[in-house]
Amino acid sequence: MKKNTFNRRDFLKTTLASAVSVSPLMSLLGSLQTLEAATISGDYKALVVVLLEGGNDAFNMIVPKSDEAYDRYKAVRAGIELAKNGLLSLNVPQTYDDGIIYGMHPNMSEMQKLYNDQNLAIIANVGTLVEPVTKDDVEKQRKPLPQQLYAHNTQRALWMSAGNATAVTPTGWAARAGDQFYPAPNQFFNITVAGANHMQSGGIADAYPFRKETVSTDTITTYGFGPESGGGIVGKVYADLVIQDSTGENKLLRTFAGKRKNEIDLVDKLISSGFTDKVDDFTAFSGIVNPHPTGTPVEQQLQLVAKLLKKKDNFPGSPKRQIFFVNHHGWDTHSGQIATHGTLTKALSQSLGAFYETLTQLGLHNNVTTLTISDFGRSLTPNDSGTDHGWGGHAFVMGGAVKGGDIYGKMPQIKKDSPDATSNRVIPTTSVEQYLSPIVKWFGATEDELDKIFPNRAAFQNNGFWFMKS
Repeated sequence: MKKNTFNRRDFLKTTLASAVSVSPLMSLLGSLQTLEAATISGDYKALVVVLLEGGNDAFNMIVPKSDEAYDRYKAVRAGIELAKNGLLSLNVPQTYDDGIIYGMHPNMSEMQKLYNDQNLAIIANVGTLVEPVTKDDVEKQRKPLPQQLYAHNTQRALWMSAGNATAVTPTGWAARAGDQFYPAPNQFFNITVAGANHMQSGGIADAYPFRKETVSTDTITTYGFGPESGGGIVGKVYADLVIQDSTGENKLLRTFAGKRKNEIDLVDKLISSGFTDKVDDFTAFSGIVNPHPTGTPVEQQLQLVAKLLKKKDNFPGSPKRQIFFVNHHGWDTHSGQIATHGTLTKALSQSLGAFYETLTQLGLHNNVTTLTISDFGRSLTPNDSGTDHGWGGHAFVMGGAVKGGDIYGKMPQIKKDSPDATSNRVIPTTSVEQYLSPIVKWFGATEDELDKIFPNRAAFQNNGFWFMKS
């Protein structure tokens, strides 16, 4: 069917299998607003934020290989330590030098290649901070500490809010970025393929959700997409509600009907712009086997992001800036860490490798920067076969605009009674704000806008590192 004759009724009757598809239920429930064209100049840029939910043990991702440093690592991590001869070799960092040679987890060969090809950087020991602190500051309680250290929900929310670690702010940093870049709301600035999250919440425009699923006539009928859907109890109720017009007596129903009609109009715009035209799977993702059962596999989420990026020019308003959210579940490794963490790291490495390969094929590898965040790091000492909740941990940044093949920040000493840890939990030396600010500056934010997006960043110095190309 020709695009210019593909109307709403056709959409309701047609299956959009194997396409970048909008979930009808999410389209119904989302709070969608009128889009305005971006006024941002320059090339398109996007951020893809990958949450390692549960708290990643990054100290078993990047491991010291030098003899004495490895022996100290092995002693403090006894029972969950990685074999020295299995660690993947990393090129000598471009600028970082603490006298120690580091290796990478044996399941991370794709990320090893990205690092050695200078397309991936390691940001050392990042975590939530109110202000810089030392071990002495923490143990003598001389400086304020983040709210509810070691608690999943709070620490994850503090990472995502990046406002002030003494308390979770009502808005997330990506939402505040959207308010700065698009004061006239753009619904497609923040996009999530992993559901609601605090990072993209609280702004002028809500994050728009996409899911990889087939949109079928039965699905549309069941959930009652629009007044033409008909059939089914829910469909009939919805049809009766949505036809309420501005002359209706019930204010709630008038508001509901108006919002639903706006949503249908937005879907019409997506269809008329060619957004829902078929996009085939990318071959780079074929063959990835992720047996971890929690949540939607990360490779599926990243492939969906790649499909959305391929259709970026078909978004209404053609936004020049977008932030995508991906959630890689399952990193709370209290037991069975060797096997579970190995599976997770392999899935992450393969998926990031496939994603970067796909971005290169699309010609977007210099325009898209991918970064990891997590609830927190893990304890240095194991808890039987796993680890407890920690504080600081390493993060990864990937893209053609990254000064890769290097380590930024300060690597902690991984040993018993480490001077860089309290109660065997590493104290961050790089704050969330220090980590995110260079990325969002590359994204296009001015210094004034960075202060609004990260209101507590003045508490930290840049520490002299800048890992993004201009």
